[in-house]
Amino acid sequence: MVLKKPNIKYIKPKNRDIERVFIHCSDSDLVAHDDISVIRTWHTSPSDNDPSKPWNDIGYHYFISKESGLQIGRWIELNPAAQLGHNDKTIAICLAGSKNFTINQFEILRELCKQIKKAHENITFHGHCEIDKYRTCPNFNYKQILNLDANGNL
Repeated sequence: MVLKKPNIKYIKPKNRDIERVFIHCSDSDLVAHDDISVIRTWHTSPSDNDPSKPWNDIGYHYFISKESGLQIGRWIELNPAAQLGHNDKTIAICLAGSKNFTINQFEILRELCKQIKKAHENITFHGHCEIDKYRTCPNFNYKQILNLDANGNL
């Protein structure tokens, strides 16, 4: 597999303060689910399992596909709809996958988080599992991948 060089340019929101970034996974390793359009459909369609849906857009700001790399989701000027009760002043990033992630996805995640950190001095990085005891998301060792300290500092 050839690594795709991350072509990332994070643009800081003008009308929203950011204090935390939450890392998620799609919880699916199916090739058919490796695109932001699929996740957008999941989030914007009614669901018997989630009475809060449909949402007006995908819940994540960024989606990191195994094949396509970085894909843009919800407009960065809007709060995500990804961490119930913890969406204010946050950015949500989702990686495609459940148990199988690629080196390229981790490289893109590191580069995106590095740019976010550069734009927001006092920001911290967290897994969805930190605020939802019923989730294992993002299902990989994000603290090690991002080299975070105990407080979520990059």
